[in-house]
Amino acid sequence: MMPDEEYIILAALQALDTLDESERGVFAERLKEFAELKSELAAFEAAIAAIAYTAPPVPVAPDLKNRLFQRIAELPSTSSAESVNLKPIATSPTENNTPSLIVRSNNVKWKSYEVPGVSIGKLYIDKKKREITCLMRLEPGVTFPLHRHAASEEVFVLEGDLIVEGEICHQGDYIRSVPGSIHSSLTQGGCLLLMKTSIDNETLI
Repeated sequence: MMPDEEYIILAALQALDTLDESERGVFAERLKEFAELKSELAAFEAAIAAIAYTAPPVPVAPDLKNRLFQRIAELPSTSSAESVNLKPIATSPTENNTPSLIVRSNNVKWKSYEVPGVSIGKLYIDKKKREITCLMRLEPGVTFPLHRHAASEEVFVLEGDLIVEGEICHQGDYIRSVPGSIHSSLTQGGCLLLMKTSIDNETLI
């Protein structure tokens, strides 16, 4: 039984790789049904593959390479933006030219905080945002007093334990407090924290 002309056309379109997904599915089913359709598909694919070899070759001028290198040699030797009438791309010094701030651990200057048993090592202060990034160390048994956050606060526990709102946080845990939130915290065995917080937080006790 010969396949319908419609499916022969599908075979040609399949060989050209122009069928959509649903059409390819229909064609695949017809391939199972008609062995002759496989022969039609193979003939179309062979014909398409031969098309590239039927175009006449275009001869390349024998002096093409020499003319190309001559044109390159005639180009301006400078590579500045002005020599090719291009405007230099403006770069922001803060994005590309300001070196990264690196604070070595042995250069951190620790100072006693206003809460007994707490010390702080400043890493960076953003005066515009009024934020401080710092290390904070709490001795065992210390309770940090009730305070209100003026902005978002982020705390990462580097060592030890920190109890916040009844939750015990350990090494690797992250705490984020929203602006206006109020809480106190404490540690049982002592802890070392990496903190980013507002310098306008308000101590309530």
